[in-house]
Amino acid sequence: MTNVNNSKKSKREQILSNGRIIIVIMAVIVASITLRLWYLQIVKGEYYSQKSQDNRLRNRRTRALRGIVTDRNGMILADNSLGFNLQIIPENIDKNSIAKLATLIAKYIEDLDSEMIVKLYKKSSAYTRHRPLTLKKNLTPDELARIEARKYELPGVIIETEPLREYPYDAICSHIIGYLGFINNRELQLEAYNSYARDDLVGRTGIEARFQSRLRGQDGLRQVVVNARGRELETFIVAPAVSGDNLQLTIDINLQEFAFQKMGEQVGSLVAIDPNNGEILALVSTPSFSNNLFSTRIRNADWQRINSDPLHPLQNRPIQGCYPPGSTIKPLIAAVALTDQIINEESKFFCKGSLSLGRTNFRCWNRYGHGESDLFKSLRESCDVYYYNLATRLSIDRIAAFGHKFGLGVKSGIELPGERSGLMPSSSWKLKNVHDQWYTGDSLSVCIGQGYLTSTPLQIAAMYTVFANGGTYFKPHIIKGEAITADHNNPVETLAKKSGGTKIDISNRHMQAIRKALWQVVNNKRGTAYKSRITVKKWEMAGKTGTAQVVKQTLETLKKVEDTPWRFRDHAWFVAFAPFTNPSIVVATLVEHGGHGSSIAAPITQQVIEFHLNKVGNLNK
Repeated sequence: MTNVNNSKKSKREQILSNGRIIIVIMAVIVASITLRLWYLQIVKGEYYSQKSQDNRLRNRRTRALRGIVTDRNGMILADNSLGFNLQIIPENIDKNSIAKLATLIAKYIEDLDSEMIVKLYKKSSAYTRHRPLTLKKNLTPDELARIEARKYELPGVIIETEPLREYPYDAICSHIIGYLGFINNRELQLEAYNSYARDDLVGRTGIEARFQSRLRGQDGLRQVVVNARGRELETFIVAPAVSGDNLQLTIDINLQEFAFQKMGEQVGSLVAIDPNNGEILALVSTPSFSNNLFSTRIRNADWQRINSDPLHPLQNRPIQGCYPPGSTIKPLIAAVALTDQIINEESKFFCKGSLSLGRTNFRCWNRYGHGESDLFKSLRESCDVYYYNLATRLSIDRIAAFGHKFGLGVKSGIELPGERSGLMPSSSWKLKNVHDQWYTGDSLSVCIGQGYLTSTPLQIAAMYTVFANGGTYFKPHIIKGEAITADHNNPVETLAKKSGGTKIDISNRHMQAIRKALWQVVNNKRGTAYKSRITVKKWEMAGKTGTAQVVKQTLETLKKVEDTPWRFRDHAWFVAFAPFTNPSIVVATLVEHGGHGSSIAAPITQQVIEFHLNKVGNLNK
C-alpha cells in the first residue's frame, strides 16, 4: 500500500516538475519575443520605420532649367530642350535576372553592351541600390518608343527626363556662348560645388562658364511612390526647381551671322563694337565648332577631331589670339608724337624705301619709297619710314604709357573667360624678361606694329573706338545692361559697367587730324583701302590697313604671296569705323596668313559695316 502511495506521489511531482519546466520555457520564449519586440519597436523602431517608408517612397531630383541667353534684340542664343535618359534601379532587379534584362536592353538600344550593364549593376552597393543608374542619356525618339512599348518586360527600368542645352545658332556664336561639360572629381571636392551631383553639367567656356552660378538655377526635389517592380505610381513635389537667371547680350545675332559667313573658310577673327558705349555687336572666331555636340557627353571621336585640329577651333581668337598689330598701330604712334610735340601735322620725313640705323637697314613696305611724307600721307599710304623716324625721337616708355590708356597690353575685362592681355613692351619689361636694355632698333619695330608688341583683335577694335568717337575709351562689354530673373522681371544685378568711358588726353585738333588721315586711307585714290570704300556719301568710313609679318622675308618673296607657304604668309588687318561723321560701329578684321590687309581683310570689313548701316537705316525709317 505504501509503495502504491509513493508511486502516485512520484508521478505527481514529475508532472509538476515538467509543468514548471514548460512554464519556464514558455516564459523564456515570451520574454525573448517581448525583448525582440522592444528592440525592434523602441531601439530600432525609427530605423525600420524609415526603411519601410523607403521601400515605398523614393526621392528624385528635378533638374532646374538653365537661364536663357538672348542677343540684344531678344533672339535666343542658348535655350533648353527635353532629353530622355535610360536608367535602371538595382534594388528592383533580381540578381538572377540581370543578365537576361541586360540582353533585352542591349537588343533595343544598339550602342549599349549587355556586359557593361551587368558590370554597372554589380558595382552598386547595399547603400546605393535604390539610386538610379544612367545607362544612356538623350535617347532618340525611336529608342524611347522601343523602351516604353516593352516596359512590362523590363523590371527596374525607368525613363528620366532631363533638360538639355540647345544652341539655335550653333557654330556661329559658339565661342561667345561656350559649351557645357560634366563636373569632374576635383571640382566635386571644392566648397563652391557642394550642391552639385556627379552627373551635373557645368559651363566650360564662354558665357556658360563665366555665369555658371547664375545660369544654373536651383534643382528641385520630388518624392515618388513605387511598386515592387520599380514602377512609379504617384509623385509629390517637395521643393520645386527654380530656373536660372536669363542673360541678354549686346550681340546682334544677324550681324554676327553675316560676319561669320563673310569670314568663310578664312582663319581669323572679326570684332564689331559700338564706339559710343563699348557694346560688342559681333565677336567672330574662325574656324569654329559645334557647341551642340557638348549638350550631352560628347563622343570621343568628335572630341579628338576638334581637339587635334591644327587650326585650333576651340580658341576664341578675338580675345585669346595675340598678334603683331602691324600698321594698325600707326595712328596711336602719331597721337603720341603730336601730343608730345615731336611733330605737327605738316612735319615731313623723306622716305627712300628704307632707313639705316647703325649697320641695320629697316625697309619700308614700298621698296621704291614714298618721297616726302607728312602725317596725312604717312597714314594714307602707310609709310613705314615716317614711323621709323618717330621711333628715334619717342621714348618706348612714353609709347607704352599711352598705349595702356588705349587698352593695349592690359585685359579689357570683357565678361568672357580666358582673355589674354597681349604685350605693350617697355624698357623695364625687356630688362626683366629678356635681361637686356632697350635699343632704338626695338622701338623702330614697335612703331610699325612688329617686334615685341602683340595685341588681341578685341584690343585693336577698342583702340579705334577712341578715334571713332573723338577721344574717349570705352571698356568693351558683352552683357546688355542688366541680367533679369527667369520670369523676365525684377532686375537682379547690373553687369555692364555703365561708366561714361575714359577721356584720352589728346587735343581736338590732333584727334581731328588723325581722323582726317584715316578717312583718306579709304576715300583718297592713293589710300591703301581705296578699293574697299563705301560709295554712299552718308556712310563713308575711315580706317587703317595693316600687314603683320610672321617671318622675315626677302623682297622677292614679298612679291610672290601666292608662292609662299600659308603658314609663312603675313597676317592681314583692317580696322574701320562708320559713318565717318557720326560713327555707330567699329570693325576690326584679322585674317591669319591672309597676305595684305587691303586685299582680303578690308573687303570683309566693308561688307560687314554696310550690312550694319543698312539694318540700322531700315530700323530708323
